[in-house]
Amino acid sequence: MIQQIIFVDGTIIKVANINADGIYYQGAQRDSLEIQLAKGAIAFDALDALTSDSTKTNRLTIVTQDGDAQTQEFYDHYVLRTALTLKPITITPATADAAAVTEDRLCITLAQLTYTEVQQATQAAEIADMQAAIAALAFGGEA
Repeated sequence: MIQQIIFVDGTIIKVANINADGIYYQGAQRDSLEIQLAKGAIAFDALDALTSDSTKTNRLTIVTQDGDAQTQEFYDHYVLRTALTLKPITITPATADAAAVTEDRLCITLAQLTYTEVQQATQAAEIADMQAAIAALAFGGEA
């Protein structure tokens, strides 16, 4: 199985693993995605810049290729980056006969806006549009 994540700006990154979970962040319970990338999949600074820009993470597309079958899933409003780390991930747990196998991975956790936050942003944009239209009418221009 091969997974890729596509950001709004068209950036495509191969993903090692994605975990969906809930998280309490900024005073609200939210859905979150922990996206794990192989250490060399993208430079840390580039990943930092990409995931800190909410316009690029507002709509994420996860493409999964499993044999001949390909699926796409869309995730909207995952704009709050709560973590960006390089950490060891256990690939194979320890047994009585062998030590655990770990791999260093880049891990990004993105949290989703709540319904209320999405509605507030929509209303703020509508108010700004109305204010621009009123200003244009007041000064004889077009909105």
